[in-house]
Amino acid sequence: MIVCGTLNPIFYFYPNLNESILMRLLLLPIILVAPWIVINPVKGAEAESIVKKTLRAGEPTEADLQRARTVLSAWENEDSQKSPRVMRIVYWSPADREPQPEFRARLTRVMQDIQEFYRREMASWGFIGRSIQLELAEDGLLKIYEVQGKLKSEECSEADSKDGQEIRRDSLRALRDAGVNGDKETMVIFCNLADWDPVKRTMSHHSPYYASGDNRGGTAWQVDSPLLDSASLSMEDQQLVDRQYGKISLGKYNSIFVGGVCHELGHALGLPHCKESGAERTVRGTSLMGGGNRTYGDDLRGEGRGSFLTLPDALKLAGHPQFSGSIKQIETRASATFSELKLSPNAEGLQVSGHVQANLPVHAVLAYADPEGGSDYDSEIAAAVPQENGRFTLQLPRSPKKDIRAALHFVAVCANGAATASVWSAQSYTLQSRIKADSSYDVSKAMEKLELDQHLVAFREGKLTPAAMTELSSPLQALLKRLSTPDNATGKPTPSAVPETIKMLPLSDVAPLTAKTGWGGVHYDRTNDGNPLIGPDGVLAHGLYAHADSVYEYDLGGKWKTLTGVGCVLDGAHGSVEATILGDEKQLWKSGPLKPGDSKPFTVEVTGIKTLKLEIKGVKGNSGAWGAWGEPILSR
Repeated sequence: MIVCGTLNPIFYFYPNLNESILMRLLLLPIILVAPWIVINPVKGAEAESIVKKTLRAGEPTEADLQRARTVLSAWENEDSQKSPRVMRIVYWSPADREPQPEFRARLTRVMQDIQEFYRREMASWGFIGRSIQLELAEDGLLKIYEVQGKLKSEECSEADSKDGQEIRRDSLRALRDAGVNGDKETMVIFCNLADWDPVKRTMSHHSPYYASGDNRGGTAWQVDSPLLDSASLSMEDQQLVDRQYGKISLGKYNSIFVGGVCHELGHALGLPHCKESGAERTVRGTSLMGGGNRTYGDDLRGEGRGSFLTLPDALKLAGHPQFSGSIKQIETRASATFSELKLSPNAEGLQVSGHVQANLPVHAVLAYADPEGGSDYDSEIAAAVPQENGRFTLQLPRSPKKDIRAALHFVAVCANGAATASVWSAQSYTLQSRIKADSSYDVSKAMEKLELDQHLVAFREGKLTPAAMTELSSPLQALLKRLSTPDNATGKPTPSAVPETIKMLPLSDVAPLTAKTGWGGVHYDRTNDGNPLIGPDGVLAHGLYAHADSVYEYDLGGKWKTLTGVGCVLDGAHGSVEATILGDEKQLWKSGPLKPGDSKPFTVEVTGIKTLKLEIKGVKGNSGAWGAWGEPILSR
């Protein structure tokens, strides 16, 4: 339902707005049919989905999706714990500003348009009647919690996360005063931090603009402006100049910023970035969690196919309490084990089969192939609905990228809405691959990791016999032998004391002058929990665990010529680091910021250097900043 505020000044500034409302009313049949579908859930669930499922090989069939719906239905109806979970909408203004005109009416239209988007997209995949839930006041408009902050407008910056946290604290206090625990809710904060000049028709903002969350709760920071209105999405005229996007129509402005609300809300609900396949782009448009935050409503102006929700994203949202109305075991976190994984490159991309076992019923397995660089917007994505025995098969599409690393992330999605990874898919079970020059997948590094996982438990428990050891690959045998040595530098020489007959030397084989890390202690060739070091390039045979902030200092005595290796972030990290190499207190090499999934190789001349220092520091604090020095080798 589209709710219009008759006093909205935008109607006076833009007389063509009535035409856009008329176009939006074309959605009315869908809205009228939705209640009938909810009343008849069996027929709705069994009906053919609006969108054909087989856009690419290996995509779940209608029978697979029916199995997912059955898992969800069984979970939600047995020992049912139904409770409406409504979206909490906060309107935050700085100390020196009043709210924008008619903001409640505009934001009601925006959020109801987004609600209808999610409802329509979920229904297109057969999940009828599932969408976000809005909290309305008696007048039919959104219930909005208004906040006047202590920060002044000029003190707020979109680049400073501290401002976002201060705004969130203000918002949580407002919700608490109203009897709501915002930490356990999904909250959208509209920040009144846009600067609109109606004479020059220029727009800019300095608002926090990001989001994060999971099935238990989340926060999305948005920006409000007097132009933000989903009723203007169809307008091709009324040009303005946006600081970031240049000269655009009023409709395109709202595609970007209403689409931005929808996209960031996806993050608050636990969705990571992902792209659409080529076939989907042709038929449906742009993935909401890819570039769809800028194409939302483009179809209303004939400028493209608009935005859509991918099937994997729909499967992830289907069990979210906002969409299901179930709070059964909402606080139980998902824990899953992937086993018997088989990776088979083929003409379409990469087929993955295996087994998943979890502490909760699993209705979906998601896979992401994330090429290095480009953030994770270019992640290929695929989904499978496991069989009752936990077995699954999915097909990752072929990537357009060439000759580049790609991390393979695997996520189990459970019926209570929890998943083994939320906004950061890199925090899930991960294998390393490479996309070759012909765009096919090289999974040799992943196979090394799978072999390691298969035998590591037996090795730790002392059950790997000498005979079984000889059957392992040579790299794995060498790795396990290193893991069996003491995890300390006791009795090891310094690099300066190593005989000159030794021409190559891993730094993990010698003693440092000093060594410390920011968390978990000092470790050689392994992590703080005894696991092998695994970086973006796969398992590291030699390395130094270096959780930020860390330093390893070595006495070279001027006897070595070259140091090679990589500075990297370990598998499973969520913090960014920067690595630096110093020789006699002079900088020899600096990595620049390294985020999860990044590594940077180095070759450093150390001729004549007496003291070598390796430093890794957190870029923004050290939370989850699992840095490492991979294969650091001295040579002469």
